[in-house]
Amino acid sequence: MRREKPLSSLPLVLAIATMNLLWITTAGAQTGSTLYNFTGASDGGNPLSNLVMIGEHLYGTTFVGGAYGAGDVFELSNEGDGTWKEKVLYSFTGGLDGANPYYAGVVYDGVGNLYGTTVGGGTFGLGTVFELSPTDAGWIESVLYSFAGGNDGASPYAGVIFDVAGGMYGTTFAGGSYGYGTVFRLSPSRTGQWSEHVILPFDGSNGSGPLGGLVSNGANLYGVTEGGGKYNAGVAYELVPNGSGGWTQSILHSFGEGSDGIYPYAEVLALDERGNLYGTTSAGGVLQAGTVFKLSQNASGSWGEVVLYSFDGAVAGNPDSGVIIDGKANLYGTCANGNGETTVGSVFELSPQPDGKWNNRNLLMFTQGNGEFPESPVLRDAYGNLYGTTLLGGASNNGVVYEVTP
Repeated sequence: MRREKPLSSLPLVLAIATMNLLWITTAGAQTGSTLYNFTGASDGGNPLSNLVMIGEHLYGTTFVGGAYGAGDVFELSNEGDGTWKEKVLYSFTGGLDGANPYYAGVVYDGVGNLYGTTVGGGTFGLGTVFELSPTDAGWIESVLYSFAGGNDGASPYAGVIFDVAGGMYGTTFAGGSYGYGTVFRLSPSRTGQWSEHVILPFDGSNGSGPLGGLVSNGANLYGVTEGGGKYNAGVAYELVPNGSGGWTQSILHSFGEGSDGIYPYAEVLALDERGNLYGTTSAGGVLQAGTVFKLSQNASGSWGEVVLYSFDGAVAGNPDSGVIIDGKANLYGTCANGNGETTVGSVFELSPQPDGKWNNRNLLMFTQGNGEFPESPVLRDAYGNLYGTTLLGGASNNGVVYEVTP
């Protein structure tokens, strides 16, 4: 199986020897800039999460650091003079309130509150779903649910999404009836309590170890698992309400047959207007350095996979975080690795061509000084600027928030 960074091995990743390299941008019209360098101290460190933009502010999470070393939720504010200022909204203590948000950023409910997950901490030490609410005295955290292991799941690596009824859906990497992870729903009550219901326990044959989150078309849910399936190399799946309060799972594709790619990692699939799904595999493909793929449903209702691009690893490879799509069908994503000598990750753009092929353009190459190991997906604003985080690199080798400007 591909490289992984579970909690037990992350300190080894953080001990990677630093390199003093130059910043490389490979697209002439693109400019990369570092908005913030994490120190790993009270401001947080080693961000793995995506970012969300609300007005002129960016919000995200860090895996470590903060006041207690267990990670935090942060806000970056555009100061209007080309600089950005960081503010820690909440530092996790590592206890009942949660510890170490992993690939999970935060989601906004439209009325000022933020929601997310931690992979550790909580009542049973197996992760939480939390809410942050602004008050005159600062931000207050409430734990909505603590995972107990067993049937209810454990270790939510990814974040949550809302449905129209105010419930939240997410995944756990472990636990469930078979120990291979779950898809769950949290439902609010009139008393303010939240209850959890597992809508899918993974059993290996239908997937295992979901590190990524979910996307919805308003009715159905879609996601990927890194392992399990026909070839034990991951699956893409769909969950459809069955009309009786339950859900029916369909495997859209089992990865690992030929050059289709293997191990779709910590990603949320991208959904276009026609219902096609796009994502990445961190390994496999023609050149074994990962792929970008498309899943489409045909007239008979079955799904087929097409590999749009196979990375070669010469300057970039191993995309972990999926892709986003713009109004012209261009795809944007990150490669978590480079060639290890002059590059240590990239931000890329894939553009459809008239002949049906896709053109890859590296918008930004990471070289440790400006960031290393971009594990998170990018955020695109209305002006075409891209934002993201890197696990390592930057001034203190504790990760950065970066921007790529057209």
